Amino acid sequence: MENLMNFDTGLMFWTWLTFLIVLVVLGAKAWKPMIEALEKREEFIRESLEEAKAARHEAEKVAAEYDEMIAKARHEVQEIVATGKVTAERIKEDILKDASAKAGSLLKQAETQISLEKEKAIAEIKTQIVELSIFAAEKIIGKSLNQDDNKKLVNDALQQFGKS
Repeated sequence: MENLMNFDTGLMFWTWLTFLIVLVVLGAKAWKPMIEALEKREEFIRESLEEAKAARHEAEKVAAEYDEMIAKARHEVQEIVATGKVTAERIKEDILKDASAKAGSLLKQAETQISLEKEKAIAEIKTQIVELSIFAAEKIIGKSLNQDDNKKLVNDALQQFGKS
């Protein structure tokens, strides 16, 4: 054990020589290929990062286009809804106008028909009054008048009835 504590120049020389030989061999055979592999890996990582940046930029661009398309679609939907409301309002007004016109027309027709029925009823009442008057006059006078006398009597009665 004492030997290990003593300084030996020969041992030191061979240790340094072995170290340098191992260093040269490792430098030529191991470190150079390891450094090349590390450089290739570094280049691959750099390219991957650039591709990732490009892909992220493209994704942001696509997302912006998508957002723009959504905004445009919403705007178009709002325009379509507004147009639909305007069209519905116009159709409603047209329907109301048509209904009002039809109601007015029906009312006029009803008034005309009522007027005609009234005139018809008045004419019928006049005819019945004339017949009753003639019948009553025959009974009172006691004789029947001829056709011309009847017509003259009826016309006179109608004229007087129309004036009163």
